[in-house]
Amino acid sequence: MARIDINKPYEEFLKSQVEAGLFRSITAAAEDAIRRQMEDYENRRINSVLAEIAKGEADVLDGKTQVYSAELMSDIVKSSREEVRKKSQASV
Repeated sequence: MARIDINKPYEEFLKSQVEAGLFRSITAAAEDAIRRQMEDYENRRINSVLAEIAKGEADVLDGKTQVYSAELMSDIVKSSREEVRKKSQASV
């Protein structure tokens, strides 16, 4: 089990939540806060994926498509590798 130190304002907030009867302990209050943050992160991640899917669907409706071919996939892989290489060189 991890032990953490938190700054006074956060500790006071968690204590007030316990004193108000919302949680049995500071640990339970902290766990709830972390759970909510995890849910928020997951929701943002899902919404991001859904937004990208919507963009793709809009492109299809607008006729912005390409016929699949092995050459197309090869070009995509090649350009992706070049981008990664450029980014890794820029960060050095």
